[in-house]
Amino acid sequence: MTFALDVLIPHYCDPDGLKRSLDSVAEQTWRGRMRVIVVDDGSPDHDALAAQTHCDAFAATTPFAVLFERNPKNLGRPRTRNRLLDLTDATHVAWLDAGDIWYPDKTARQFAHLDSLTAQGVDISSVWVTCTYDWEQHGKARTLSQRVGGDQVLELLVGDHFRAYLWTLLGTAEAFRIAGRFDERLPRLQDLDYFLRFVRGGGRIETAPGRRALCRYFKSDIGRNAAEVHACYKLILAKNAPAISRYPRALSSKLHYKANRLASRFAYSNGDRIGAARYLAEAALGSPRHALLVARNVLRSRLRAGG
Repeated sequence: MTFALDVLIPHYCDPDGLKRSLDSVAEQTWRGRMRVIVVDDGSPDHDALAAQTHCDAFAATTPFAVLFERNPKNLGRPRTRNRLLDLTDATHVAWLDAGDIWYPDKTARQFAHLDSLTAQGVDISSVWVTCTYDWEQHGKARTLSQRVGGDQVLELLVGDHFRAYLWTLLGTAEAFRIAGRFDERLPRLQDLDYFLRFVRGGGRIETAPGRRALCRYFKSDIGRNAAEVHACYKLILAKNAPAISRYPRALSSKLHYKANRLASRFAYSNGDRIGAARYLAEAALGSPRHALLVARNVLRSRLRAGG
């Protein structure tokens, strides 16, 4: 049976988070033929059993189908996502990370936008639809919109107003094939690499109309290896070097600065103060101009807060 929508969820050691995600799928106002596919990435037996129990309960209490699969050992997020791609058999695909949630009208709003584009004569086989989302970290939430206009390669690289998050997306299966498979060399930042390959491959990302958030991301830096994040960011920059070279040289400097700043943040969040300082020093030495700009903006922000 071919489904209209496959919802792809990778899971590892977070059955309570998975239940929260499944509950949000159950509350969707869109009522087409939907299947949820969960691949557990080699969690310990008790977590995998709890995850499967939540999937069984979801299947028993909703009109939606569920497929639960388990990797024989922990293979990492990109290989698990590739297995999810292998399991899909639907006209449309959406992603959701275990622990994050959709608001009830997310899929309905995104399908409506695809219908609107089709009515306008747009070929939706090369379109992903993203959305405004809520970002929750340390118990505080803020709403972030996706500004998809203009040069999407540049906007994704800079990441100030347009961010690469799979769980915001819905699109046709054909559109997801443009991006291909996930790079298994990237244990972190696979989303950014995947978005860039989609756009550079001829895809276009739209956003569902409206200012209201359609999903919520629960952000945490804890447990994420700074060196791993740094290496993945550098690999993505190397893979996209031909595209980056078409922009002014300042962009390359800014992106390498950002790679070190990001690694510094993860190191600091996980208690590695020495590592955080080292990455900050590399950032400043590699791009003094951007370091001064950031320092000036931080100082202005603190002065406004204190004034």
